[in-house]
Amino acid sequence: MMRHYRNQGFTLLEMLVAVAIFAVMAGIAYSSLNQTVKIGNQVSEAGRRLSELQFALTYFNRDWMQVSPRKIRNQYGDTENQVVLADNSISFTRSGWGNLLQHKRSELQRVQYQLVGKKLLRRHWRSLDQGIGEEPLSTVILSAVESFEIQFIDAEERPISTWPDEVTRGLGEPIALIMILNLDDFGEIRRILEFPDGVL
Repeated sequence: MMRHYRNQGFTLLEMLVAVAIFAVMAGIAYSSLNQTVKIGNQVSEAGRRLSELQFALTYFNRDWMQVSPRKIRNQYGDTENQVVLADNSISFTRSGWGNLLQHKRSELQRVQYQLVGKKLLRRHWRSLDQGIGEEPLSTVILSAVESFEIQFIDAEERPISTWPDEVTRGLGEPIALIMILNLDDFGEIRRILEFPDGVL
């Protein structure tokens, strides 16, 4: 008696079904992996951006906490106040300028913070009393900045937008500095810093 053995291989239909299932599973896996990579990139970019913001705020705070009462002479030979606030930029003299190479220079430094385009710049001059035609060195400390506003307030919390200026003489002396940054991604960032003693 002859027995007929059925072929144990896959039929074409079974192969097509298996391939279709594999394709669907692969598509789901790829979509999930792609989404995970995108989220990872966004988290990484947010972390980088937050570090940049923290660096800028820390740098400004460090400079401001070392503000010095020393006036300077600008490149035209005119005396310039130790702190100058105008047009949403601030210039001031700070102490504590490191000198590891022991160059013959002051440990005081003239710095300026100003928004140019959408970049917050920190400028400093090599010489405290500036020579004719001397240009500052600029460093971008924060990018993608929509606006940069800086002002002082007196003891009655009245705003002072320029200093020194005859217009502000009717107000009291500044007791604090307010810095407001508007960023593309983080929105408004506001910092209030006190005036160090004996600056004005």
